[in-house]
Amino acid sequence: MPYFTHGETKFKLIILYILEQAGTLLTADQLYRTAILNSEMDYFTFQSVTNELEEDGFMTAVRKPYGECYGITDYGREALDMFDKTVPADERKKLDAYLEDNRSAFLRETQLSSRIEKHPNGTVTLHLVLTEHDHAFFSIALDTPSEEQAIEMRSHWEESSEPIYNFVWDALLKQPERE
Repeated sequence: MPYFTHGETKFKLIILYILEQAGTLLTADQLYRTAILNSEMDYFTFQSVTNELEEDGFMTAVRKPYGECYGITDYGREALDMFDKTVPADERKKLDAYLEDNRSAFLRETQLSSRIEKHPNGTVTLHLVLTEHDHAFFSIALDTPSEEQAIEMRSHWEESSEPIYNFVWDALLKQPERE
């Protein structure tokens, strides 16, 4: 009969398993969603185990143009290789299926990013970025009079990014507008 881990040890192995199986760096939000939706982990446990895994060198944070991302270290991979089978197969299958189903969405989330920056004078700057291969190749910074307006503009970034990029590109190169 196989031995299965429980408690924080199990959740640490789940986080390492997610990072290994993702095949790419994950944002904190992507890692959180994957863990919470596919295990019995709660927010506080997630925060605790990810902090411990990072402090102990099992996972690492990497700064990218679209924000901080997480990946598994060689040390984390070694630990996972020794103990990954102690996470029940049905949970590993569920994680594998979720990662496969969301791989393209995760990639899209890292290609299109935004950040709202509040200023002491009450204005807000909305930063919109298009990234490819970890290189921010198009970015816009827009000053807005309110955070609400910045949030509204940001909500349209995914659907509008391509036409905005094409418009700017064409306008600066004096190309006719695309239809």
